[in-house]
Amino acid sequence: MTFLLVLCGFIMSEDKLNILVSDSFYPLLDNQYRYLLMAGGKGSGKSEFAARKLLLRTWLEGNHKFLVIRKVRRTQYDSAIATWKAMLAEEGINYQYRVSKRITIAYTNSRGQPNEILFDGLDDPEKIESIKGLTGVHIEEMTELSENDFTVLDLCLREQISNYEQIIGSFNPDQAQAEWIKEIFFPGEVIRTGEGKIVNGEKSYIHHSTVGDNPIKKIRDAYRLRLDGLRDPVLRKIYREGQWAIPKGLIFSDWDIVELPEKKYSWYDDVWYGGDFGFSVDQAALLRIYRKSNHYWLEELFYEIEMTNKDIANRMKKILKISYDEESIWDSAEPKSIRELRDYGVNAIPAEKGPDSVKAGIKFMKECHIHIVKGSYNLEKERKTYKIAEDRNGKPTGKPVEFNNHLMSAARYGIYTKRKHVAQVFV
Repeated sequence: MTFLLVLCGFIMSEDKLNILVSDSFYPLLDNQYRYLLMAGGKGSGKSEFAARKLLLRTWLEGNHKFLVIRKVRRTQYDSAIATWKAMLAEEGINYQYRVSKRITIAYTNSRGQPNEILFDGLDDPEKIESIKGLTGVHIEEMTELSENDFTVLDLCLREQISNYEQIIGSFNPDQAQAEWIKEIFFPGEVIRTGEGKIVNGEKSYIHHSTVGDNPIKKIRDAYRLRLDGLRDPVLRKIYREGQWAIPKGLIFSDWDIVELPEKKYSWYDDVWYGGDFGFSVDQAALLRIYRKSNHYWLEELFYEIEMTNKDIANRMKKILKISYDEESIWDSAEPKSIRELRDYGVNAIPAEKGPDSVKAGIKFMKECHIHIVKGSYNLEKERKTYKIAEDRNGKPTGKPVEFNNHLMSAARYGIYTKRKHVAQVFV
């Protein structure tokens, strides 16, 4: 695997643009197919490449208005927006950051041509339909979308422009989440780089990637370490090999997604927090847990990488306004981190653990009525792959897969550690 540094500039300017890509992604810089589907494993650099390609187009062509979209707008803050801000900072490009109907990053290229990168979600499709003058779309986590969502975006990109229009979709090939993508675009069962199906009279192109295609060594090595330890054959196929597979045997298949029934804390029997630590490729996660009798509502509060313990404490105290009187229960395997949170003014409590605490925690949670609060996107996504691990022969091991489980672990820590208080209600 080789990695290429693409240098772009103009004759009348000393301004240069550095685009780092791997040789796997390099041909896509010139790809002009209407639909560019980038399917592959976790950490392969799909989303980052899409951002670099769009940046390159703004630099060489100018006068662009690109839309970067996910199913839920709120999830843009810790993904695409962070990527774009870091990329522009590395290039030394000054930009304006605006928040109104949608989030916008605006800047000019070295010839003074204006460009806008819009960030939004499909929470309200009518707002997307009203956007005029789009020149391209990047759909992050395309498996989040329904076929109807995709049609809305496709129709938004039908104006005549001087350059080519393209919809880029990046995703992990979890077939259970979006069977329609496979049926519409993919010519076979195995994902291979090459032409896809003709869709709406337009050509599509498929690109396959794995973690080895990420051009940034630090990220590549960190993800490879996690992915190579993934033994469950189904999740390994999706996230390590970047191929279609369907997760089966979900642990919690009956959780529903609802509005929070009451905003006032006093209505509930108890309200507290569950958290999980993370940093490089694992997200630090926090959710608020509401209990009324034997019903629980789980509300996602944050889910981000590279959060130090000080960052976590500041977010809890200054942004979320969580007081020291409110308990939060954390992974007891990290006593130093728990101590640091307490030093920073967070009432952090270690989760109850033991030889069978994971199984016992899952068993207890199965006896409860658990609801996901609407808008807790990452929690909903984790639940869809939270399954009993299988060995290489496909036999269940009795333990959950230790992957993409940060909010699920936070929920288990919080609910199981508090179980004695719940048991007293029914005595």
